[in-house]
Amino acid sequence: MTFQQKVILNNINPVDVVRSFHDYNFVKFLTFAQPIRIEDWSGINSNQEASFAFWFFGWRRIKVKHQNYKASEDQLHFQDVGLEMPFGLLSWKHEHVVEPYGEGVVIIDNLEMEYSPNYKKYFIFLLMIFPVYIRQFTYRVWFYFCMFKN
Repeated sequence: MTFQQKVILNNINPVDVVRSFHDYNFVKFLTFAQPIRIEDWSGINSNQEASFAFWFFGWRRIKVKHQNYKASEDQLHFQDVGLEMPFGLLSWKHEHVVEPYGEGVVIIDNLEMEYSPNYKKYFIFLLMIFPVYIRQFTYRVWFYFCMFKN
């Protein structure tokens, strides 16, 4: 199954968004007040890994490897590819894209995942996209209210 989300932020410098994706405080903010804890995160460059624990009636671990990292001053692209996955996920790929857009920036999240067993895929899909879905709000809060206060 796939999911795509585009968040357009007006009057935000793309350079600030690219820098934020490299900032551990940004990652902590995106997972704040969610049933997610960061276990390990060293960056987003290719071959760096990150692991998170996701709570759903017990802590479940997801571990990813970052791949296909490409960045310039105002653009960014990288993927999280699942190494260790919860809930019967067979595969996980989360592509992050940051590009200039008009007088601001667009942040694109593309998710692809496969499940086993197939009968609970819609429930697992909703559970796994929720932390990405709410980024349409958390990105705005970070870039309009929090970023310049750090």
